[in-house]
Amino acid sequence: MQGKNLVGAATRYIAGRNAVQTVYWRGVKSSSENQKFMKVLRTVHFAKPSSAAPQPPARVVQEQNIRF
Repeated sequence: MQGKNLVGAATRYIAGRNAVQTVYWRGVKSSSENQKFMKVLRTVHFAKPSSAAPQPPARVVQEQNIRF
């Protein structure tokens, strides 16, 4: 990348995908008088929980008369 000067950044959490997205805007050198900006997007995905449904406490599971 040319001109690595950071202009701004924004971060958001994507709940349905278990991911964090960060957007950076960098200034890019150009031959004209106007400065151009380049948008760089980074996405980090997290592993989903191992079980979809939460498990009841161990003391409740040990009782024989409760059905799940």
